[in-house]
Amino acid sequence: MNTGVQAMGPNPAYSGSQAVAAAADKTLGKDDFLRLLATELRNQDPLQPVDNKDFIAQMAQFSALEQTANVAKSVDDLRAQLQQSVLAQGAALIGKTVSGKDQDGNILEGIVSAVSLAAGSLELHIGEQILDLSQVSSIK
Repeated sequence: MNTGVQAMGPNPAYSGSQAVAAAADKTLGKDDFLRLLATELRNQDPLQPVDNKDFIAQMAQFSALEQTANVAKSVDDLRAQLQQSVLAQGAALIGKTVSGKDQDGNILEGIVSAVSLAAGSLELHIGEQILDLSQVSSIK
C-alpha cells in the first residue's frame, strides 16, 4: 500500500547546525495543527466519527500549544523591557565617578563615559576599562 510518504535517509547536503535548522523549520505550529484538525474532521467517516474523548484531547492539545506560544512571546517582551530598564538605570550613571574591582581584582575608579549590555549584564565604560555593575562598590 502506497501512502504517498517516502522514507528519507540522511541528506549529505545537511550537516551539524544546518540539519538542526532544517528540522526546526519542519516543526508544526498552531496554524498547522488547526489545518490538520480541520482536514481530519472534513475527511472522517460519517458512520464512525471521531470519538468525543479524542476530539476533546486534540482541542486541549491545541489550547496548550497556543498558551505556550503566548507565554513565550510574553517572556520575550518582558526580557526586552527589562533590558531597556537596565540601560536606562545605567544611563543615570554616565558622568558619575564610580569605583570597584575589575575582573582581575584591581581597584578601578573613574568617570563613567558609556554603558552597554553584554550577556544580560550592565557594563560601565570608564576610559578604556570596563567595570561590571555588580563590581561597583561606590558611586560619587
